[in-house]
Amino acid sequence: MTEPLEVDDAIVLLLGTPYAGSDSGEIRGITRLEKLLFLLEKETDSKSWLTENADFEAYNFGPFSQKVYQAVDTLAAAEIVDDSSQPSEDSVDSWESREGIGLDSGAAGRTQVRDPYTTRDFKLTERGWRYYEALRRELSPKALDELTEFKKKFAGLPLRQLVRYVYLRYDEYTKNSLIRDDILGTTS
Repeated sequence: MTEPLEVDDAIVLLLGTPYAGSDSGEIRGITRLEKLLFLLEKETDSKSWLTENADFEAYNFGPFSQKVYQAVDTLAAAEIVDDSSQPSEDSVDSWESREGIGLDSGAAGRTQVRDPYTTRDFKLTERGWRYYEALRRELSPKALDELTEFKKKFAGLPLRQLVRYVYLRYDEYTKNSLIRDDILGTTS
């Protein structure tokens, strides 16, 4: 590897890495993307090829990283990723939006909240596919195999099941969660 791989690169690699039964180059929902990046850091050997952590912290809906939001905005501005907003099929994806996470800056520095019932879906553009291929050439065959297995294991899970998995395995990231009891089926 000649160049450092950062959070935005991990997003492109997650988007582009194929696995059976998926729409190649696409991840539906910011919550799904964020939890996949969290698990990539926690459950793979990505530390051997990623040079930047996403700096996840315990927040209102489990592990949260402002770097993920910044990275997708940068990738969209560079026309590497299409970031579409559309009506959410699952209220789970609107958790973070309802709480004001991932706010857009409006004119004159004012903050504008995205529609709370939309989800952000991410898809590689033509330029994004070229970038993915360049990143892929930087990784070892072992890292590429691990990415494929990782996506096969986690990317196809229903969102609620993915979130539940994260909550069960990484309890320390749920201490500030507003939805912990709902996700885990417990009452306080």
